[in-house]
Amino acid sequence: MWRYAQVFIKLLLRRPLSAVTLIPVLPSGSIVLVKRRDTGQWSLPGGLIDWGETVTITAARELREETGLQLIKIDRLLGVYSSPDRDPRMHSVTISLVVQAAGNLLVGDRQEVSQVQAFTVEDLPLGSLSHDHDQQLRDYLQGETIIA
Repeated sequence: MWRYAQVFIKLLLRRPLSAVTLIPVLPSGSIVLVKRRDTGQWSLPGGLIDWGETVTITAARELREETGLQLIKIDRLLGVYSSPDRDPRMHSVTISLVVQAAGNLLVGDRQEVSQVQAFTVEDLPLGSLSHDHDQQLRDYLQGETIIA
């Protein structure tokens, strides 16, 4: 019986985690990024899907927690990003959404985020974003829908 339990635990713990990444677009057309406290890099807001949450609920929660913004509407699915090395901390599969957002920028989760800022498309700090967020923003700017 212990052998079966070991196999079950190994299978359970060797699964990628599910997450949501957001490209929040303000009414002005600016895109909101957060500065990660752990690496100091700019990043798209997002996070792990909590037990019992839908993707939509996670998107609204993470946007509010990290940026202070309200999710107005999900515009489209940008893609699903699943490369095992996309997140240096763990293997996670992220569902990337383009969303309309509104409100006042405010750092909510100060343990994860040190700064929140809106960038025009021309001023996005591409080339130095955390995780695979450079790729996600490039795909967004090219109008792509990606399964990677």
